[in-house]
Amino acid sequence: MTDRWNILSLKCGDLELLMLPGVGGRLWDVRFQGRSLLFQNPDLRAVAIDLTQLTLLPTRSPQFGFPLWGGEKTWIAPDSAWVAGAPFPELDSGDYAVLSEDDRHILMESKACPVSQFSVRRCIAIRSAHEWTIEHSVTNKGTRMKDAGIWSVMMIDTPAKIAVAMETAGFQPVFGDATALVSKHAAGVVANCIRMQEFKISLPNPDHQTLIKCGDGGPWLLCSLPEAREQDVFAHGHPVEVFNSGDYPYCEAEWHSPMKTLAPGETLNFVQTFHIWANGSPAPAPIFEVWANAFDEEAKSCMS
Repeated sequence: MTDRWNILSLKCGDLELLMLPGVGGRLWDVRFQGRSLLFQNPDLRAVAIDLTQLTLLPTRSPQFGFPLWGGEKTWIAPDSAWVAGAPFPELDSGDYAVLSEDDRHILMESKACPVSQFSVRRCIAIRSAHEWTIEHSVTNKGTRMKDAGIWSVMMIDTPAKIAVAMETAGFQPVFGDATALVSKHAAGVVANCIRMQEFKISLPNPDHQTLIKCGDGGPWLLCSLPEAREQDVFAHGHPVEVFNSGDYPYCEAEWHSPMKTLAPGETLNFVQTFHIWANGSPAPAPIFEVWANAFDEEAKSCMS
């Protein structure tokens, strides 16, 4: 392996977070009780990386004109601002510098992107054996005002189920046919990513939480976002998107910050808090209360 593929680790009890600064500052994997939960593309492991030749890398998804590395990363929304339909190479595939690290956090920073004039900082901190945070920061390094939204994309091994609670259940199709794999219930929407079938949906997130069940038997993962304001505008219409691949065994949970117009030198921040617990074991009490309030018995049954 080259230095670009050097992996850093944070560990507390049963929870281990693996970081890959050399490939887009990624959270490369979440391991819980020794089990890997995030997807890493086997076709791209340890390849040489040339930011000018990314389209030449092997892929089973030629409809996407960029490498599907895996893990979790920061993209810039909206995707309509990308060049040739690909995330900005310096930010998605570039080598992030490690600015600081200890046994509780790792802070990584990209170079300034020559195309978008944005730079990205990612601080991943482990809080306990059941909790971690990701703080994303995007700074306008250019000389004019620029619109940006932070877009966190997590590639999860399938099978997995992703659910969002809402009183009026509904979702917006983005592409593909989600009919057989997405169900609406009184308490919300559940995407049951049990097979390779490409679709993407967009969802409101009134309770600011997304619940993920990894595999058939768990563990459970809860992502909590900052409370949205009435005036917030999201680059893709809603703060949560779910994608399921038709070519690789993964799905994506995608979270958006509100859009902001950044002046030169101004920074947009976005913090996610993740909780994890094993199926069949008690969750920490506050987490279980959030889960119980978010899903009634009908939704719980669907997630089982």
